[in-house]
Amino acid sequence: MSTWRERARPIIARVLKETKGQDEKAIRKALRAAYPFGPKKHQPYKMWLDEIRVQRGLKPPRKPPTIKPPDPRQMGLFEGDEDGTAGS
Repeated sequence: MSTWRERARPIIARVLKETKGQDEKAIRKALRAAYPFGPKKHQPYKMWLDEIRVQRGLKPPRKPPTIKPPDPRQMGLFEGDEDGTAGS
């Protein structure tokens, strides 16, 4: 897994499944205890909290970035560039 969010996702899902039906205080305590990334600060903690919001339905899921195809007008610049040495 490559991102903090992807690493947090299954852990959060497991904790929410295990604490289903419990009161809010117990759920929060279990989520705090399950945090796997060391100090609760910076980007890993932000992604952890954001993923909790997504999985609990408090925030819509993040859309994956859209990858636009290359502009056909620029493709002529790279013709014949099989080895990465165009213009050399």
